[in-house]
Amino acid sequence: MDALRSVPVVALVLLLLGAVPLRAAHGQDSLDLSQAIMRARASGPLRRMTDARRQVGLGQVAEATQWANPSLEWRHENLGSPLLPDIFATAYIPFDVSGRRLALRQAATAGRQRVTADASADQRDGELTVARAWLRAAGAHGALDVVAQQYDALREIARVDAERLREGLVSEAVGLRTSLEADRSRVALVAARHEARQARVELARLLGVDEPSLPGLASLTPPALPSAPDSAAATASAMAHRVEVQAREAAVEEAQRRVAAERRGVLGEVQLQGGTKETGGFMTGQLGVAMPLPFFNRNTGARQRAAGMLNEARVMRDDVRLSVRGGVMSALAHYDNVRRAASDAATFSVRGHEVARIARLSYREGHITLTELLDAERASADAMQAQLRWSADAWLARLELERAIGARLSADSPLDLPLLVPTSSGR
Repeated sequence: MDALRSVPVVALVLLLLGAVPLRAAHGQDSLDLSQAIMRARASGPLRRMTDARRQVGLGQVAEATQWANPSLEWRHENLGSPLLPDIFATAYIPFDVSGRRLALRQAATAGRQRVTADASADQRDGELTVARAWLRAAGAHGALDVVAQQYDALREIARVDAERLREGLVSEAVGLRTSLEADRSRVALVAARHEARQARVELARLLGVDEPSLPGLASLTPPALPSAPDSAAATASAMAHRVEVQAREAAVEEAQRRVAAERRGVLGEVQLQGGTKETGGFMTGQLGVAMPLPFFNRNTGARQRAAGMLNEARVMRDDVRLSVRGGVMSALAHYDNVRRAASDAATFSVRGHEVARIARLSYREGHITLTELLDAERASADAMQAQLRWSADAWLARLELERAIGARLSADSPLDLPLLVPTSSGR
């Protein structure tokens, strides 16, 4: 190991690499998580798709509630005969005697609430999808920085050891090992570049832009982890703020109104008829009423269908309530576990750098072998990668909890949710 001290360039390069931060933040044009969600919220394809589905849903609701149009008839009879012509001018005005149309219009009010709530749920899911894509892209680019640093370090070690091997200062096994490690890190670098590019392309797609026009991504840092409400407060918040629950409640009300409407549909719509008639040279008036008789069609199929839709709506409402409660408990437990691990996980990168620094100094002074140095380098890179993964997991834990309870824990959350009331008890 005495020969190692005669090569200070290795230690210098490694120490300089160790001083490089994990990933330098981009300038003002960098895209952070909040900006990505805001851009997607304003003009992203998921938002446009949500708006289109809302438009379709509102149109479908309105389609079944339109009043029937009146009809106007003009008729000329006795053409081609010696009889005097009979000329009719008649207006037919449908009249909702049973109240079916009125009940359908009342159902439409709940239907519009259902469609709007469903669209809001889709929008919130879309924001979470964009957040996951940004976290994946930022994490992949951070991991690429780590792999690139490790590759530069191992390549420099391999170069120096190759020179020392020619000079007979190290064994052939040492030279082969450092060359192998450098080649392995180069392969890992290629894979990391591909993963980062794929993640960036996916994020650009969700933002509705081409990948070259996407700004650089801000560094991935862990979020603030404020205290969460207790399980009772979290469940109450979810039931009050989750639009999925509101949508299913509105669907039940809509189905109940439709059942009432189809029951009234046993009687068809009455038509009031009125107009003029010119016959035999005299102008007279006419008045009539037309009504379908429910002998063969008593609207049985429509009533059965409406009853089935009501049962289905109730089942879906109960299922959503159970799903929301279970999701709150799961997200709350995971968030609590992430918070408890924060004090250790947030220092992974610092401790990883320290491991590498100590190993490099020990290697320079001849206290450890090359194998031990390489193991320390790998452990350092793993620690920095773990920090990135934990930062992404911490963000997801917070965002998924806020999505589960339907409210933001604090005002710095990027999601478009109401702020959790400050009276909620902390854990």
